[in-house]
Amino acid sequence: MNFIEWLKTGFGKLVLATAGLLLLSTFGFYWLELKESANANFSNAFWWSIVTLTTVGYGDLVPATVPGRILGALVMLSGIGLVTSLTGNMASMLVEQKAKKRKGLLTVKISDHVIILGWNDYAFGLVESLLKQTALKNFNLVIVCDLLEQQRDEIAFKLDLGDKLHFVHGSICQASVIARANPEFAKTIYVLCQDNIESKEADQQAIYAVLALRTMSPKVPIYAEIAKYENREHLRRAGANEILHRGEISARMMGMMGINSSMLSFFRNLLGIGNSGRLLFRPCTSDDKRKNWGELSSILRTTDGALPVAACKLGKNLSLQDVMDESSALDQFIIELFENSGQDTSLGLQGPEVKMNPADSEPMAQYDALLVISAAGDFDHD
Repeated sequence: MNFIEWLKTGFGKLVLATAGLLLLSTFGFYWLELKESANANFSNAFWWSIVTLTTVGYGDLVPATVPGRILGALVMLSGIGLVTSLTGNMASMLVEQKAKKRKGLLTVKISDHVIILGWNDYAFGLVESLLKQTALKNFNLVIVCDLLEQQRDEIAFKLDLGDKLHFVHGSICQASVIARANPEFAKTIYVLCQDNIESKEADQQAIYAVLALRTMSPKVPIYAEIAKYENREHLRRAGANEILHRGEISARMMGMMGINSSMLSFFRNLLGIGNSGRLLFRPCTSDDKRKNWGELSSILRTTDGALPVAACKLGKNLSLQDVMDESSALDQFIIELFENSGQDTSLGLQGPEVKMNPADSEPMAQYDALLVISAAGDFDHD
């Protein structure tokens, strides 16, 4: 809405009328009362107009002439109606804005937030896990779903995030609804299976959602949950970075429990559910990259008590320039053809890669981070 359109609204007309009355009363009071006096300046006239219009009446400036008193009476009578209407409209707008936010009808205007599309009973565990990560402390959470207002209120009560929690109400497969969550400036996006619809429909909506998200936010990582394994490839083609099939991990976990039930306790601790050491992500420093795996593991065990278990290469966006040879005339010709025709030279995201328990002689220069098991009781590093 531009300024001209805003002036045509009821609130805009009230502001314009109030400003006009202030201006007219300022000039009128100056002409009738102050023109010939020692206090002849517009600032005094403007001050009188404000205190008279708002019916405060400090009494430091009072009209001495009959025309001035008539002007004062008119300003006071007009001010009672205008100021009351103005403050009433402002209060009404604030209440309406709060109601729209509660109903999930407003566009979210934040950045570096986490978006969850869809909702199910396991989503509470996802949020709890995010809250334990130091890198995401005090993050804003946006939930996009079509749940009823009472259900959203229950979720807000259980999560207890206060002003850090935002809802966008609507279907997760509608681009207009997703756009209100401001996905372009999000930090991470999760697409979950919805419990209130059939599995086939839930997967279809997840695919549509990821397609829309990839158009709006091509560089934001998208992690998706899928109900039926056969839809995994469709979701990957839509643009999801990682896909988790519901039940995939729990089924294998139960199989491992058949060997020994201690397997469950071990994995629960890794995921931060237990009370022992858990799996943490540790970025590599420049000093770390000058060492090999054996040296770095020994140092971490001695200093932090942490046990490194894997080395990671983070995912990165590749382009033709990354894979073509700059010294090759043919490669340069191909790149120029793409650029001159206006075509995108991006090849998509490569990685991430994880190497479990590398050899001691493995150089760390090529890796970006480590996965480590923290010392028992140490939950302060992420």
